[in-house]
Amino acid sequence: MLGIAGYWLLLALAGTLLVDAIPFAWRPVERWAAAAATGMVASTIVSFGLSFWLGVGAAAALLGPGILIGALLALRWRAWAARLDRGWFRPHLVGWTNWSRETRWATVVAGLLGLSFWLIFRGAIYPGPAGSLLANGHVWGDWSVHTSYVQSFFLGHNLPPSDSLEAGAAMRYPFLVDFQPALLEAVGQNLYGSLDMASFVIGWAATVLIWHLALRVTSKPTAASVAVLLVLLGGGLGFAAIYPDGCQQVATTSPGYPASACTTLTSSTPAAVLGFVEHLPTELTHLPRSYDGEGPAPPALPDLKWYEPLLALWMPQRDFAFGMAMVALTLSLTWEALRLRLARALPVAGVLGAALPFLNPFGYLVVGLAGLWWLARRAWLRGLLAFGVPLVLLGAPQLWFVVSGPHGQFGGPVGTNLFPQVDLGWLSHATTACTATQFRAGASCDSLYLAGASPLTLIAYVGHTLSAPGFYAAWAGFWLSNTGVFCLLALGVVGLALIPGRLGREVRARRLLAFAAPFWLVFLIANVVVTQPWNWDNTKLLSYWYLGASIPVAWLITSGVRIWVRAIALLTLASLILAGVLSLDAGFIGQSTLSGSPPVGASADFATPTAELVAAAVEAKTSANAIFLTEGQPNDPVTTLAGRQAMLAYDGWLWSYGQPMTRLYEAAATIYRGCAHQRACQLGVLLRRYRVSYIEFEPGDYNNLPVDEAWFRAQHLPVVVEKGGYLILKVTRLWSARAGTGPA
Repeated sequence: MLGIAGYWLLLALAGTLLVDAIPFAWRPVERWAAAAATGMVASTIVSFGLSFWLGVGAAAALLGPGILIGALLALRWRAWAARLDRGWFRPHLVGWTNWSRETRWATVVAGLLGLSFWLIFRGAIYPGPAGSLLANGHVWGDWSVHTSYVQSFFLGHNLPPSDSLEAGAAMRYPFLVDFQPALLEAVGQNLYGSLDMASFVIGWAATVLIWHLALRVTSKPTAASVAVLLVLLGGGLGFAAIYPDGCQQVATTSPGYPASACTTLTSSTPAAVLGFVEHLPTELTHLPRSYDGEGPAPPALPDLKWYEPLLALWMPQRDFAFGMAMVALTLSLTWEALRLRLARALPVAGVLGAALPFLNPFGYLVVGLAGLWWLARRAWLRGLLAFGVPLVLLGAPQLWFVVSGPHGQFGGPVGTNLFPQVDLGWLSHATTACTATQFRAGASCDSLYLAGASPLTLIAYVGHTLSAPGFYAAWAGFWLSNTGVFCLLALGVVGLALIPGRLGREVRARRLLAFAAPFWLVFLIANVVVTQPWNWDNTKLLSYWYLGASIPVAWLITSGVRIWVRAIALLTLASLILAGVLSLDAGFIGQSTLSGSPPVGASADFATPTAELVAAAVEAKTSANAIFLTEGQPNDPVTTLAGRQAMLAYDGWLWSYGQPMTRLYEAAATIYRGCAHQRACQLGVLLRRYRVSYIEFEPGDYNNLPVDEAWFRAQHLPVVVEKGGYLILKVTRLWSARAGTGPA
C-alpha cells in the first residue's frame, strides 16, 4: 500500500509542478484536472524510458515522476523560492478565496463526476466468488486486449514493445495507456485495481477539462455542464424504442394480447399500452436491448449506430479517455493563447499534443487540425510556428509509424479488412465495399477501397454515389436518427450568427463558429473516409466532432431568458440524452428477455478460478518471453493474466487492426493438425519460424482452427498444466521434426 500511495503522490506532485510551470491562468479545479492528466502522461513517458535500463519495476515507476519533480525544481527553483517568500499557496488560493460562481460550479461538477466515475470503474473489473474476476459486459472484450498488453509489460518484459497478440509484429497500438497500469502493478497494485484506478483518474480529469474548455468558450457554467452531459450521454432518437421494447417484453409472458399489438395498431393495442404502463418500472429494468436497434422487437428506427458514448467509448476504450483529456487540455491552451495573444503557452500546447500518437492517434489529428485552423485563420505566423513545430517534430514520426503499418488484405480468413475506404455517407446505407477492379467491372458498391484505386476510379465512384437517388435524404435521416436535433441546433447557431440581435451578437463575440468549424471538418472527413477495417470504428473520430460541436449547441440550449424558452430548451436537452440515460440501465443493471425475471448480462466472467490457476502455472513454469500458440480465446489466461505472447490471438482483434492474417492463420492451422494426416509435415519448420515453445488446447475455439489434440498427446510432450479443459504442452522438442517424417 505504501508503494501505491507513494506512486500517486509523486504523480500528483509532478503534475502540479508541471502545470504550475505552464504560463497559463488556470482556474482552481482545472488546475487539479490538468495536474492529474499531465502527471500521468509525463511520468509514464519518463518511466517508459527508464524501463529499458531498470526494467518494468518499482524503481522505474517511482523514478519517473521523481525525475520530473527534480528537474522542475532545478529549473524553476528561483521562481519558486521567491514565491515561497511571498506565500507559496497564495496563487493557488486566489480562486478559492474569491469563491466565484464559476468556482462553485466547477467544484460541484468535479465532485459529481468523480463520484460517477468512481462508481463506474470500481465495477469495471472486480473480484468475484472463489477467486474469480468479473467484468462489466461493456469492458469485457476490450479490456481483454488491455490486460494482455499490461501483463505483457509487467510479466512478459515486453521491451522494446512488440505486439504480444501477434508475436513479432510491431507495436502500433497506443501502448502508453497500458504501460501506465503496468507501473501501478510494479508498485504493488493488483491487475484489476491498476486498470480501474487509472481509468477512474483519467476519466475524471478528461471530463473536468472538457467542462473548463466549454466554460472558456461560452463563459457559462450551465453551458459547460450541458456540454459534458452531451459528451457522456448524447444520443439520438433511439428512445422511440422504449414502447415497442417494453411492450414486447410484457407480451412474452402475459397472455391477452399478441406481440404484434406492440408495433401495429390493432384492437389489441389498448391492452398492450395498459400492460406496458402497468409494468413500466419492471420493464425499464428488463428491456431486451440498449436502444440501439438490436433486439427481438422490430427496430423503431433504421441504422441506429451512434451508441451511448459512456458505455461504448469512455468505459471500454482506455485510449479514448486519455485522448479526450489531452485534447481538451491542449485545445484550452491553444484557444486561450489565441484569444489573449499568449504566445508562450503555444509551445507547451504543441508538446502536449505531440504525446497523443502514443495515447490516441485520432486525438493528434484533431488537435493539429483545430489548432492550426484557429491560428491560420487569425494569420498569426508566430503562433503557428510556436504550436506547429513541436507538434510535428515530436508527434509526426510516431503517427507515421502507426499509419505505415499493414492495411489489411482482400478475402482473408476472417474476411476482407482492407482500409482506408472512401465511403460517402458513412453508415447511412448498406456497406458493400469494393476494390477498384470490382467497381470498374460494374459491381454495386457502397464504399471503395483506396488500395489500387486510381484518381479517375475514385472520381467515378464519388460521382456515381452522389448521383444516386435518395443519397442525401438517407444521409440526413441517418444523422437525425442517430443524434436527434443535435445537428439542427448546430445549424441554428450558424443562422444566429447571420442575423442581428442579442444572440447573434453573442455568437459573433464568442467566435462560436470559428471554434466549431474544424470539428465540422472532422465530421466531413469521417463521412467520406473510413479510417479502419471496421467501419463503425469511425465513431472514435466522430466523437471528437461531437465534443467540439457540443459546446456551441450547449450554449444555444442555455441561452434562453424567458420561462417558456427555457422549458423548450430543457425538453430539447432531455431528447438529446434520453437514449443515453436509458442505455445506462442495461449497462449497469443488466437485461432480461422475460418480464419479471432477474436481469442478466451486466457482468461476465473475465477470469474463472481455473483460468487463474492456469495463468499461475504458466507464469511459474515458462519464460517471460515465451511464445504460445492458442486457439484465440479473447480472455485467454495465457495472455490476459500471465502476459505471454501469442502467435495468433483472437482473430477478430487482429482483423480490426488491419493485420493481413492469411499466412499466419494457415500456419496456425497446420501446426494444430499435427503430423498424423500430413504427407509433408511442416510442423517443425513452422514452430521454429514462429518461435512457438508452447501450444494450448482450451475450452472453445474462437479462431475456428482444426485441432488434433490426440496426436499431440501421443507425443508424450511435457505438460505445463492440464485443468478444467485447458491443456498446455511444451513443444520445443518438435522443432526438430523434419518434413515428411513427423515425430514418432
